Amino acid sequence: MIIDQDEIEALLAQAGEGSEPEPAQSQPEAPSQPPQPGAPPVVASSPEVARLLRLKVPVIVELAARRMDIGTVRSFSLGMIIEFEKSVDDPLQLLINNQPIGEGEAVKVGEHFGLRVTAMRDRSSRIRSMGG
Repeated sequence: MIIDQDEIEALLAQAGEGSEPEPAQSQPEAPSQPPQPGAPPVVASSPEVARLLRLKVPVIVELAARRMDIGTVRSFSLGMIIEFEKSVDDPLQLLINNQPIGEGEAVKVGEHFGLRVTAMRDRSSRIRSMGG
């Protein structure tokens, strides 16, 4: 199914019509808590909103980034170590559609990598990042 930007914006506007206004925040909001067992699930108010909530978006955790000239990139080889100017103690960025929405710290989940979210942007910023 292909959905264009105008349709996403219309569905997001429709989804926001019934919600309470959100207070303006200049600081990242505290991480939201997961739903408690037995708590009512989030209910879509219409089939269009339900459809929007089923869309999948890329969720990325950025370890570090660096710009390098093409000549250096061409010389990459197996076993090479590429250094980044980021401390291992710095928070990792959480991105949706390549837009930052929060940050956190790396954790081990069984044999997998995970992210413990430590800060989130306000809800309207997160929704805007999903629009592309």
